[in-house]
Amino acid sequence: ARARHNVPAAMFLEADMCEVELDGGSFDAAGAFYSITHVPAAEQGALLAKIARWLRPGGMLVASFGAGPAGDWTGEWLGTTMFFGHGGEDATLASLGDAGLIVRRSQIERQDNEDAVFLWVAAVKATS
Repeated sequence: ARARHNVPAAMFLEADMCEVELDGGSFDAAGAFYSITHVPAAEQGALLAKIARWLRPGGMLVASFGAGPAGDWTGEWLGTTMFFGHGGEDATLASLGDAGLIVRRSQIERQDNEDAVFLWVAAVKATS
């Protein structure tokens, strides 16, 4: 049997992650799956700094980032025009560190049934 979790006090917020303002230190964890890759590479460091501010000390970020040759580009994907961007693996890892996030694990994975490659990261906010 699958466990079901009731979250009666949950609040769901639809917002632009680069624009939204949330209280600092309010979250134990954040997940960003296949979303940061749709933000221009030049803006990703600032976004990671925001996410780090939202986390409590010791809070965790699990996220996927672009891998392979860095750059921003627009292309056809799933029947629509889509923007993609990333600064490369080294730049992403440096931005995480600059934001005060300590990378516990990073791994490059090829997407099933596609040519796309992603850098998956688990990082925690420094406690001091």
